[in-house]
Amino acid sequence: MTSKRKHRLLRSLYIWHRYAGISAALFVLILALTGIALNHTERLNLDSSFVESDWLLQWYGIDAPAQQHAYQVGEHWLTHVGDGLYLGEQRIDGNYTLPVGALSFPHFIAVAVAGKILLLTYDGEVIEHLGGMQGVPSGMNKIGLLKDGSIVIQAAHGYYLTDRDFLNWHEQEQVVDVTWSVPGSAPASLLVRVAQLYRSNELPVERVMLDLHSGRLFGSWGPWVMDAAAVLLVFLALSGTWLWAKQLIRKRQRRHSKHPASH
Repeated sequence: MTSKRKHRLLRSLYIWHRYAGISAALFVLILALTGIALNHTERLNLDSSFVESDWLLQWYGIDAPAQQHAYQVGEHWLTHVGDGLYLGEQRIDGNYTLPVGALSFPHFIAVAVAGKILLLTYDGEVIEHLGGMQGVPSGMNKIGLLKDGSIVIQAAHGYYLTDRDFLNWHEQEQVVDVTWSVPGSAPASLLVRVAQLYRSNELPVERVMLDLHSGRLFGSWGPWVMDAAAVLLVFLALSGTWLWAKQLIRKRQRRHSKHPASH
């Protein structure tokens, strides 16, 4: 190969190396920054932090369920959305099926859900979960109050009464003058806000970082784009090494030509 052709090849490689570097720069930043973040997931709380950005939630197709049930408890509203239970705008710790009712008392709220009664403070803190071990009947489908203040539950096998301490339960064939807990119409603004809160608790930041790192965030073509970026990085590494080696050889040749070895 003539020196002229070598010069052209070297010049072309310089140009391609430069363009490849510019093209890969953005993807290198994405890979580097997301990789560093994912290496420190626990320290950065990526697995326990959630995305609140509306457009990003829309991009992932995360919407709140259209059906919402709300019960008025005193001056508050208890709303069930998806598997989330909210007292006002405060999400109750845990995941719950659809409540069958809720009762308000001076110092706590009692919520009947799927075989257990959940006791809450008016600040949304869980006091206690009462289940079958504490006498709560299975198959609950209604909860209400008698005139004397006793709590009555309609379950799969009949009616059960207890006091506000939920300590003594007894079955009863019939009950009269029961004020049953029924769903109500919560303010529309509250329902909208609760739906937003539900959505903002569904997408962990860690998942977004993983999808951004792999390219899946950009759709089905995303991983292929990131693969192409990886190929560019390999090309940059090889071409850069080759160019560096060629320059080193040329410098040595020039040095040798200026200072030939004496015999």
